[in-house]
Amino acid sequence: MVTRVGSGFSVQRVWLLLVIVVVLCGSVTQQASAWFTNDECPGVMGNRDLYEKVAWVCNDCANIFRNNDVGVMCKKDCFHTMDFLWCVYATERHGEIDQFRKWVSILRAGRK
Repeated sequence: MVTRVGSGFSVQRVWLLLVIVVVLCGSVTQQASAWFTNDECPGVMGNRDLYEKVAWVCNDCANIFRNNDVGVMCKKDCFHTMDFLWCVYATERHGEIDQFRKWVSILRAGRK
């Protein structure tokens, strides 16, 4: 009889551990997707690849000038600032300006 209680207790521990793992995995997934939903760009969901390409310009710009505020200002208002255009030229990607404008308009779609 003691072995049944002991084995039942270990089964409860296994279930508890399983529930904890599932809850933790769910919270990590929510945090990862929240990064994209809390952004100023309503068109990010489904266009993460475009967002990464455009954000790369801001990250490069911040690295060039060694100032994180430059990157923040570049991304402000979903890349619809003079700072973003300035960063495109600073990173010597001015030949791609029309492509970046298209991508930014896609990311800004649905914005009021």
